[in-house]
Amino acid sequence: MSKNPLEDKIEKLSISTLYDRFSLDIYRYAFSLLKNREEAKDAMQEVFVKYVEHENSFKEQCSQKTWLFIIARNYCYNRLKSSDYKCRDYSEEEIKEEYEFNVDWKISISDALMKLNREQNELIFLVDYAGYTYKEIAELTNLSLENVKIKIFRARQELRNYLKES
Repeated sequence: MSKNPLEDKIEKLSISTLYDRFSLDIYRYAFSLLKNREEAKDAMQEVFVKYVEHENSFKEQCSQKTWLFIIARNYCYNRLKSSDYKCRDYSEEEIKEEYEFNVDWKISISDALMKLNREQNELIFLVDYAGYTYKEIAELTNLSLENVKIKIFRARQELRNYLKES
């Protein structure tokens, strides 16, 4: 008798294991949205605090990693909307440290990424850097799967256009 994979329970990891596995990814995701190291560090810490506070409400409809990224996304977008948030330009040095690009493309790609709007930057980060599937990105962003595919396609087109101009 074959077992239905949807009936399998998702393995629930301990908070320390989650932190070890995903804290750097969450930090980088927060940095991609907030463009500020200190804000990204605060966001990463806040994500795990919120996770612990609301751990009992986790219904296992998605992976714990996806849930952490949803918390991070909500925190970052709320932070961006807050009146005391001050976005500052980040330096080329910060970009070099946060993203590992091929040396020949480092300046061109970082410049092109800065030209994308926030949503495009976020989608490119999630699919190409964090390795999320389109389905996971749809869950995370509350967009339809088709909308995610279209937006990522268009973001990549814009990125290509910016790189051709360089």
